[in-house]
Amino acid sequence: MSLSKKMLSSLVAMVLSSSIVSAEPEIVSLNLKESIVLALNNNRTIEQSQENRENAKWILSRMRRTTGPTLSWTAAANKIGGEDYVARRRTSSVEYDYSYDNNLRLSYPLYTGGRNESNIEAAQHGLTSADLNLENTKQQIKYQTTTAYYDILRYRDLVSTRQEAVDILTEHLNQAETKLSIGVVARADVLASKVQLANAQQNLINAQNDYENSITTLNNLIGLPMDTVVNVNEDFQYQKYQFNLDECVEYALLHRPDGLAAEYAVKQAEANTSSTKSNKLPQVNAVVSKTFNGESAFNDNHNENWAAGLSITWNIFDNNVTNAQIHESEATIRRLQSVLNQTRESIELDVRKAYNNLIAAEKNINTTIVSVAQAEEDYEIAKIKYNEGVGTNLEVMDAQEKLTEARTNYYTALYNYNVSKAQLDKAMGLPIDMN
Repeated sequence: MSLSKKMLSSLVAMVLSSSIVSAEPEIVSLNLKESIVLALNNNRTIEQSQENRENAKWILSRMRRTTGPTLSWTAAANKIGGEDYVARRRTSSVEYDYSYDNNLRLSYPLYTGGRNESNIEAAQHGLTSADLNLENTKQQIKYQTTTAYYDILRYRDLVSTRQEAVDILTEHLNQAETKLSIGVVARADVLASKVQLANAQQNLINAQNDYENSITTLNNLIGLPMDTVVNVNEDFQYQKYQFNLDECVEYALLHRPDGLAAEYAVKQAEANTSSTKSNKLPQVNAVVSKTFNGESAFNDNHNENWAAGLSITWNIFDNNVTNAQIHESEATIRRLQSVLNQTRESIELDVRKAYNNLIAAEKNINTTIVSVAQAEEDYEIAKIKYNEGVGTNLEVMDAQEKLTEARTNYYTALYNYNVSKAQLDKAMGLPIDMN
């Protein structure tokens, strides 16, 4: 039975309606702390670092288990034949055609020349490095999220400033057109005002586009769908930094996770070198074994014996392979020590640059506050003079442009200060729960 046209139309309308509803982007309101929590829970880079840490944990578990006993079983099933076997069957009571061999071996390491101990130490340092790298990744993601959040604040304020400029210029254009209609001003004034307004509208469009892109960037970092509409419910804050440069550098050198990870990389290489050196020493194991065979599986009617004792292996001469491996490991230690020194130098450089940027932005905040107040006063004077016929259109537009620039510089200084503070926190290696 076919559907009626009316029913079919209703179903199509329902499907289209549900598609439209489902296509509407989600709207969420977030503050900075909530954004950081989402990033720490959803970011792919952190997820990968966590798996690296899990890998290091199981490497340590594997190395620890090499110090315990191992039990092995070797078995073989064979069909017996040949002239000698046929001759033996004629002269004896041998009546089987199959032989099953079994060997059980229990081994326990007594002395490995320090190999197992060194391997465990290296794995422990590897796990510590993985923990530090995970913390460093989290701090980096927090910094990126903070910067992305501040980008939204910055472009939101810039959109507001650009919109205000458009409103001001629209009002001024209306006044110029009124004056033109009564013959008070020249047509050139109106044309200049229109050009200025068009430029302001273009700047507003660009600012709105930057604002939308900044939201998309934040969504990508915190794991939200790209089309999610994020409403940020905070404003830029200015809080004077309490620590001096030397204190920041000292803290960073002691606590930054990538610096500590570089130290543990050197320790891990040293432990690996000790493990390599153990190849020159004997390896001693306690061994218990049992061997039996018979004409059926697990049968010992043919032969059965056991043995218990020590197994010693000593690689007396290996054509200097071990020496080459030792020199290779020592070169790795020297390279990692150089990496450590470079990392510490980079840490100090990062801290100094972030701190200097912070101080410069702080000075700019104080300067731009005065500049905005002066630009607002200058614009009001220019507007009043123009309305009274004693000022020019150029003076008004110039004052308006300087006012927009002053307000933009103020918001930029606030943005730079807050971003520099976040950059300094990252450069110092402040733990996630401390900043």
